[in-house]
Amino acid sequence: MIKTPAYRKCHLVRLDKPLPEDGGGALSPSQVYAAIEPSQPGSFDEDKITHIVTLDYHPEITLNTRIRTEDDRDLWVRGMQDVEFRHIELRLLCEEVLSR
Repeated sequence: MIKTPAYRKCHLVRLDKPLPEDGGGALSPSQVYAAIEPSQPGSFDEDKITHIVTLDYHPEITLNTRIRTEDDRDLWVRGMQDVEFRHIELRLLCEEVLSR
């Protein structure tokens, strides 16, 4: 497996679970470095942008995790992949809902 190089993980992001039924609050650790890349175009939707977020494995991330970027954009985890099932790196499909 080729792990994503550290220099590509240049975004300091905050992780939390905003929904009370998921335990609510920040994850531990609550801040990590991540690589954020736009995903391939899919179905056209003006209100949503999808991103691929790659970060070191974090056992508390679920499909209800919110990732807040340095510039206060909210990315919601919609899919996740534990690369090679080795608990080393996570690749997340995230959705950013644009406000008008």
